[in-house]
Amino acid sequence: MEESFEWREITDKEMEDIKRDAKKLLDEFASKLSKIKASEGHFENGDGFREEGDGWNTDSDFKDLMFLNAPFVEEDLIVAEKGGWKND
Repeated sequence: MEESFEWREITDKEMEDIKRDAKKLLDEFASKLSKIKASEGHFENGDGFREEGDGWNTDSDFKDLMFLNAPFVEEDLIVAEKGGWKND
């Protein structure tokens, strides 16, 4: 079965399911993180800057998929309302 990853409206039930699943994942992740005993390390040189690498290659369809999921695209940019996702 092929799923569509394009943007669509979701139902209230789907929203509640997503919230419940996300909370469960975050709680499990936080629990596992709390069990890790490791010292923090910083990868900086003497100037306070980190050394840059070559980055990584992404899937060739990534950009197209992102633009398909974006509610509004203008040229090569995803247009979003600044802070529109916040609850006041």
